Amino acid sequence: MRKTLKRHSYLLSTALCLALTLTFLSAATSFATPVSTWTGVTTSAANVRTGPTTSAARVATYGAGTRVTVYASVRGQIVWGGISTWYRISSLSSAPRYIYGGLIAHASSGGGSTSSAPSGQGKVIVVNRADNVQRLYAYENGKLVFTTPVTTGSINLQTYLGTWHIYRKLQNVWFHSPWPQGSPYYYAPVFVHYAMDYDGALFLHDATWRGVFGPGTDRRHYDPKLGWTDGSHGCIEMSLSSAQWLYNWAGIGTTVKVID
Repeated sequence: MRKTLKRHSYLLSTALCLALTLTFLSAATSFATPVSTWTGVTTSAANVRTGPTTSAARVATYGAGTRVTVYASVRGQIVWGGISTWYRISSLSSAPRYIYGGLIAHASSGGGSTSSAPSGQGKVIVVNRADNVQRLYAYENGKLVFTTPVTTGSINLQTYLGTWHIYRKLQNVWFHSPWPQGSPYYYAPVFVHYAMDYDGALFLHDATWRGVFGPGTDRRHYDPKLGWTDGSHGCIEMSLSSAQWLYNWAGIGTTVKVID
């Protein structure tokens, strides 16, 4: 009798395990099945990352108007505007590649533009990186409300052209060189009072170590504080007072356009 009960118990357990396994496999297969794909277009410069968060590795940067195939949408980090959607632009059988949802529109809706003309609504920051300009302009509802000279990336580390959005603001932070000592691009740690992250690696920030900003400062030039020096390492640098004003004025999601 005990052997019979034991055998029945074993068979029942095996059946339950098999049922649970089949259920799990079915659910997993359903989860991995891609929905209908659609064609999107980047509305501004967009980073392609390995996960749905700005801390994930950046594997590429697409310019505005780049057409992509969207295979799935997932919830991820809210970067600006309360948008938590990220779009997967790689097939589910390949390495994951994501772009923030706020930067992709359906192709039929049309893409964005890198035009220098500010939007008629909201706040827009336009930075002209041209060597003979090197100036930032802040617009609110199409009206110029602030302007200041800046220093953008040097000829070997130029500030990217494109349209971006501020998604993080920091105060009183140390910037550390991503390049090791011995590299021609290495720099000693620097203290920054106001920093606005618009790219994941590049910032609008004050640079109190500089004595001059504006035309020609993105190239080899003489600075009263630094002596002979070059432009920035890609960031958009400005005086402390200008950075403070911009930090207080620009909110998360403010558009940043870099032109030349």
